Amino acid sequence: MDVVLPSTGCNIINSATTFYNYSEDLRTRDTYVIFDGKAIKQSSSTSQYGYSYSGECLVTGDLVYKPEYKEFIFPYISIITSCVLFYLAYRLIVHKFWRKI
Repeated sequence: MDVVLPSTGCNIINSATTFYNYSEDLRTRDTYVIFDGKAIKQSSSTSQYGYSYSGECLVTGDLVYKPEYKEFIFPYISIITSCVLFYLAYRLIVHKFWRKI
């Protein structure tokens, strides 16, 4: 799932969870936080002299949020847990019962 970025101005990554959106006249800088795959505006600041930035401007589609990872690994953990529980139940009940005979 793509993170929808603001379409006006220039979006520059600041950290793993935040990015800046510079206005076209470079006098306003908005800080956005990426939370649960959505860009949420955190703050806005202005400068009478203008901001400078370096890097490539990002657009929607450049940042991808992947919640599929949790869904992908959950079935495997469930299967492994079930197998371990089955093995322990077998060792506890069946194996000890057959030893006594």
